[in-house]
Amino acid sequence: MISEKLLHCIWKNQWFTKESLKTVHKQTVSIINQGFPHQDAGPDFKQAIIKIDDITWAGNIEIHVRSSDWYKHEHQHDAKYNSVILHVVYEHDCEVFTTQNIPLPTLELQKLLSPQLLLRYNQLMEAPLPHPCEAYINVLEPLSIKSFLTRLSFDRLTRKQTHILDILRTFSSDWEQTLFFILCQSFGFKTNAPAFELLGKALPYKILKKHADSHLQVAALIFGQAGMLEEELEDPYYQSLQNEFLYLRAKYRLVPIEVKCWNLLRLRPHNFPCIRLAQLGEVIFYHHDLFAKVTTPNKLSSLHNIFVNKPNDYWKTHYYFGKVSREKEKIMGESSFHLLLINALVPFLYAYGTFMGNEKHQEYSIQLLETLPFEENHITKKYQQLGFCAQHAGHSQGVLELHHEYCEKKRCMECVVGQTVVSEHR
Repeated sequence: MISEKLLHCIWKNQWFTKESLKTVHKQTVSIINQGFPHQDAGPDFKQAIIKIDDITWAGNIEIHVRSSDWYKHEHQHDAKYNSVILHVVYEHDCEVFTTQNIPLPTLELQKLLSPQLLLRYNQLMEAPLPHPCEAYINVLEPLSIKSFLTRLSFDRLTRKQTHILDILRTFSSDWEQTLFFILCQSFGFKTNAPAFELLGKALPYKILKKHADSHLQVAALIFGQAGMLEEELEDPYYQSLQNEFLYLRAKYRLVPIEVKCWNLLRLRPHNFPCIRLAQLGEVIFYHHDLFAKVTTPNKLSSLHNIFVNKPNDYWKTHYYFGKVSREKEKIMGESSFHLLLINALVPFLYAYGTFMGNEKHQEYSIQLLETLPFEENHITKKYQQLGFCAQHAGHSQGVLELHHEYCEKKRCMECVVGQTVVSEHR
């Protein structure tokens, strides 16, 4: 079985016999330039230069599995395809004409491809393994893997940047509110990310910042808007937060989210929502100028001082309001701090740099990523065992992008590894 994606890859890399090339109507073909892949609507490759018999043509290339796909995709009615100078197909099964009723020169690849290439491609596509190429990873040079992961890491950062700029538009270009929202998302650490996201929308940062010099009011606003202060408890600290929130809620006409939004099951104690909310409150209280601090290039130790603080002493003996537990300091751990930087601060700084046209912020974000340690989870550990680079967080972000966007979607022919595996067996 052959796919259009494979044919795109074959044409892009010219993985076929090019001696004595002829169209299906026996016209001599010389490929001067195969063109550049085009992702938007229109022909597949742009700016190609092809010599057919004695005439040199400049234009576009369209690729299909069968010639008849031209009509299946209704290109005969689309003037954009009048610029096609060569129709490249695996199997020629009918004549093709443009909207001007001009016959298209067609190059059939079926007899020009190595059987080994097709065999290896089908083995990749049909393999039941999560990583069908794992037996062939050693065909890649370590430098090639490192370069590929760097590119994937950049792709992942760019996708996150798009998400952040969308959020910025939602908040009417308010960068401080956007930063608070992004931090809220990350403080949820997957399990409670949806609830933290709701909190980030429900609590205006300008109100929080206005009361940032009061430890009690910051905590009251955060826990109150999180829906955590709606019960009646015989707990002095809880009651002080509740009373303060009643006043602030009425003053600003605030509407808390529902407490049922929070997930309390299957969580490690340090990830309990009350602990994460308390840690978030400390960041706001101790750093009134949070936006200015995070957008100023800092050493990792300085960022640690911003995001890793001791919560109120109440939380030494509590994981929930009103329930006493064994005394333990509830400071954010190093791995959580690193994840916060990787998933929140680095993409935020990159997006901010793009928006402001400031390359220094972009360079700073990438430098941070390459300073932070390689992330260890069940996905990255597997790729590390397979031989992928594991020097810093830039590599682990590249690995996650590879897994989610390529391996899980079987995009082998868009992956350097898959392309190398197939091309090695031409």
